[in-house]
Amino acid sequence: MKKELTAIYSGINSKVGDFLVNRLLPGNSLQAIGPMVFLDHVYPTTLRKHGHDVPTGEFAHPHRGIATFSYVFNGSLAHFDSRGNHDAISAGGFQWMKAGNGIIHDEQPFATAEFGELFHSLQFWINLPPSAKWEEPEYLAVQAERVSEINLPNDIGTLRVLIGEFGCTASPVTTFSKQFIYHLKLNPKASFNFQSKPGLEYGAFIPSSDILVNDTLIGKSKLITFAQIGNEIHLENPDIEIADLLIFGGEPYTDPIVAQAEAYGDFFDGKYGTINYNTQ
Repeated sequence: MKKELTAIYSGINSKVGDFLVNRLLPGNSLQAIGPMVFLDHVYPTTLRKHGHDVPTGEFAHPHRGIATFSYVFNGSLAHFDSRGNHDAISAGGFQWMKAGNGIIHDEQPFATAEFGELFHSLQFWINLPPSAKWEEPEYLAVQAERVSEINLPNDIGTLRVLIGEFGCTASPVTTFSKQFIYHLKLNPKASFNFQSKPGLEYGAFIPSSDILVNDTLIGKSKLITFAQIGNEIHLENPDIEIADLLIFGGEPYTDPIVAQAEAYGDFFDGKYGTINYNTQ
């Protein structure tokens, strides 16, 4: 039985530095899908070659009590934080940061090609359970070639396990509840029946394609939510190019969701440390 589509969210445009992003979660009456409480889609933007893979520091900001997950479709993204972590990922890679009891981080998109290149990404915030909110921060960068990827049958396409498990394939990201983020790449004219599991919340995000989801055509940068009833999500790529789609969610988050609280007070008191941008 197919899962019913309960809502299609277009999001709200917001400016983050020089980048235009679509803020899809939270929105309207939707506060979370599983433990995922935030989703920003950075629209495709052409960056000129400037060689600045080190941030200026003006956009450094604190987090506490959540994990952030940044995934790059195109381009490169550098990361610095106040615990001394530094890395850069390129297209197909991701970085996960458990903020735990408090951390400051800074991310910098940059071009490596001589004449510039396209940058396109997204970021989730994942709420941590109360016990993990007071743990020490952690950071993990996974390059594209290390992301677990499954070839779907009959040349349908591929499924990349970004967070969680799919069958016997697992992501290296630490999880604190049942949660998942999958990136499906459907070949032209291909279709796939995704089987959901009972008791979990599911959402789907389509970054830059047109895909039929349970026979409803969904356009670019849209977020879809599903009813609990049913177990099948039918996906079909009607186009002649590869189509991308993310399916994500997990166990319902039942603890109170609190924004800011005393976290910013501790940040301004200097309790999260400072970022060292010197990579030498």
